[in-house]
Amino acid sequence: MNLRSLDLNLLPVLEAVYTERSLTRASEFLHITQPAVSNALARLRTHFEDPLFVREGRGVKPTAMAEALMPAVRDALDRLRAGLEPRSVFEPSRSTRVFNISARDAGAFMIAPRLARRLQDVAPGVRISWTQLNRGAISTELASGRLDLAIDVPGIRGTDLEREPLMTTPYVCVVAKDHPAAQEPLTFETFIALRHVVVSSRREGRSYVEEVARSHGARITPVMRLPHYMPALEIVRHTDLALTVPALLTQSPGLVAHELPGVFPQLDSELYWRRENSEDAALSWLRALILDAAAGLDTPSG
Repeated sequence: MNLRSLDLNLLPVLEAVYTERSLTRASEFLHITQPAVSNALARLRTHFEDPLFVREGRGVKPTAMAEALMPAVRDALDRLRAGLEPRSVFEPSRSTRVFNISARDAGAFMIAPRLARRLQDVAPGVRISWTQLNRGAISTELASGRLDLAIDVPGIRGTDLEREPLMTTPYVCVVAKDHPAAQEPLTFETFIALRHVVVSSRREGRSYVEEVARSHGARITPVMRLPHYMPALEIVRHTDLALTVPALLTQSPGLVAHELPGVFPQLDSELYWRRENSEDAALSWLRALILDAAAGLDTPSG
């Protein structure tokens, strides 16, 4: 893209038309006249040598070129808005800031729905982008500014990191209701003897259950390893496999949950951010919302 020949003031118009699928609604959103939107769109079409939008019903739909442009356009505009927003002042109800959060599968499952409901009420323009980064990358991504917050286990290193206890999560072992062990007491020995599916975001290395078993002189060799709990729960529902899972994720039919043997500790999670962002009003506001969401869970808050 030749930025010298492109008026960057046209990019918000491109974003608005793409989002609204209507020149009329785009003009209302931008608080400019519809002819101004049409004029800006004409200049964009000339620059990119593409219609960008074609009529569909009473609105418009993007061309392949517009679809290809939008990720980069939105990323650039989001970064610009975040950079221009005063760090000491933040108005949630008017903000369109995008926040990037890294969280494990279970952490996002428990926090994201509560956070979404709160944002809907107080900050409808705010957007959250959830990712799941390897722990080794979290400190670097926070330092680069590509990541705003991270939810993960204690122990992530970084001299410029701040952290706060977020929640403590009890885990249980689930099997299908017709599993031979469904109605039997779950001792350490019977747990080890089960055929396991495990959930881990890492391609290599031991999962939570494998690590605890190893520390007590036992070994678990998973039949299957997945990165997310939802497909793992569905597998357990229809097989003789067992899954160790956060207790809040087991509220579905067809499964029987057992408390884990006492050698398995509950897992703590912490909220991480870069120290220099501690006074950022927007991030302070979001951290408070996340902490409130965790405190409202049915599990003990850390």
